[in-house]
Amino acid sequence: MNKPIAAYRGDEPFVFVCYAHLDAESVYSDLVEMDSNGVKIWYDEGIQAGSAWRGEIAAAIKGAKYLLFFISESSLKSTHCLREVDYALSYDIEIIPVYLEECVLPAELELALNRVQALFRHTDSKYLEHLVGVLKEDKGLASILSVKKKNRSRFGLPVFLIAVGVLAFLIWQQWGAPRDPEPIQSSIVATPNAYDGYLEALELMKRWDKTGNLDSAIELYSESTKLDPSFALAYARLAGALRLRYVITRDESWLDQATENANEAVRLNPDLAPVQVALGRIQITRGNIDLASAALKRALSIDPNDAEANQAIAIVYDRQGRLQDAEASFQKAAWLDPESLLIRDSYANFLFRQSRFEDAAAHWRAVIRVAPDHFSALVNLGTALSETGKMAEAITMYTRAIEIRPTYMAYSNLGTAYGRAERYPEAVEALKKALEINDSDWLAWGNLAYAYSWMSGADSQARETFERAIQLAEAAKKQDPRDSYAHSDLALYYAKTGHPEAALQSLQTAIALSPDSGEILAAAAEVYELIGQRDKAIEQVKKSIELGYPRQRFQRNPELTELLADTKLQSLP
Repeated sequence: MNKPIAAYRGDEPFVFVCYAHLDAESVYSDLVEMDSNGVKIWYDEGIQAGSAWRGEIAAAIKGAKYLLFFISESSLKSTHCLREVDYALSYDIEIIPVYLEECVLPAELELALNRVQALFRHTDSKYLEHLVGVLKEDKGLASILSVKKKNRSRFGLPVFLIAVGVLAFLIWQQWGAPRDPEPIQSSIVATPNAYDGYLEALELMKRWDKTGNLDSAIELYSESTKLDPSFALAYARLAGALRLRYVITRDESWLDQATENANEAVRLNPDLAPVQVALGRIQITRGNIDLASAALKRALSIDPNDAEANQAIAIVYDRQGRLQDAEASFQKAAWLDPESLLIRDSYANFLFRQSRFEDAAAHWRAVIRVAPDHFSALVNLGTALSETGKMAEAITMYTRAIEIRPTYMAYSNLGTAYGRAERYPEAVEALKKALEINDSDWLAWGNLAYAYSWMSGADSQARETFERAIQLAEAAKKQDPRDSYAHSDLALYYAKTGHPEAALQSLQTAIALSPDSGEILAAAAEVYELIGQRDKAIEQVKKSIELGYPRQRFQRNPELTELLADTKLQSLP
């Protein structure tokens, strides 16, 4: 998310802030409060793009007056946080522990921090007042909150006197503060109720794949915009959630609503990185790559370390064919927010599209280790495993996904995997279940027809099913005449049902629309083989492999067994 303040750079005393990115929403609101009260802060916003970031962090810790450690279950699991705390201890930098939630310190941290009285954000009603007071007190934290064991044993100071001292300080703070303080103005702070709903929605969106989470997030963001019509970030996040709803449903009304909210966010505050990210993602979805690039470059000029901006512009670079730039941006996004399942999943999809199936599978496995019930990651991992020929593992992933959510996509992919494993009766059963959920997809009907065609004694079912697939694909072709996949699939279905003229006509249109698609040319090879034109089939196999189409996909196709045995293809990689 957008960094709310600039990190301090200068020679005056400052505080180094150590936190987990999963806690950013809570921590950032505290940073705004501290900054508005004159506390100078260094946090990871201060890392310059392309810099040696470990060196910058080490220098900042050594130069800090205090290290403010926001403690949560997430930060205690973060290797970055634990390294920073350990480094501060080694240089005797005073650490101020702030508990964001109830949690138990590991033994080594408990030993290191047991001499320090902590602050408790989740239970102290005057937490921010106390925190700012500690950080601005000239005598430092030790004189206010620290209770060192060696001092207790040496002077024998009774505990109740220390408590009285702390109480006196807090009373002084209360009486010394202005009676009617001005409200803090910040782009990250809205009215309390609006902000509470906004924070809750952010948490839900981390696992938008869970049933009901996306709908609930949309409702909460909408309510936040109603409670505070000037809350630009709420409009931007609402736009992002609505765009995702469109991606799932393909209902144009959701995309229209997303666009309206993104435009309102831009009107309210165009200088927030998440606002430009929301606009950029919508332009990507609409296919306006130049407009998307402009919005996302502006987001990065506002905040080069915004993880979502880096992830989104990686998608733009991918669409532009700038694959090295895309991968570099994906990697930076993952480094900036290593706990984001969305970024890791997006990076895995990029790798999958480059036919780097093993790399993609590794990232989806990482998502599943953190979230074993992540439905889309399970389905995607199954697909990557299927592409590498690991059918048993792929079937396991699809089956697990179906246990979580029995959807058309999961059943359809399961049927395809069974077909590739030559388990045709099970393929038929899975594909039938997919069609019970959605019977309007020609591809599922076509896959079911192929499964029937490879089964003994199912010729009549195969022909009837191919006819249904042809009917649906022809309707789709009329709706979108430039859909090359509709044309190529029609060519295959016509070839399988003994209509060579219709097959060639559809095939020629598909190739004209996508002459550089390895997948379309692979379909052409199968069509030519089915209608008895072996030499042309061999030519298309060679072209498709040159374009990066994996040879193993040909090897998994029962229709091409004899073609691949041809001596003219034996020298292919």
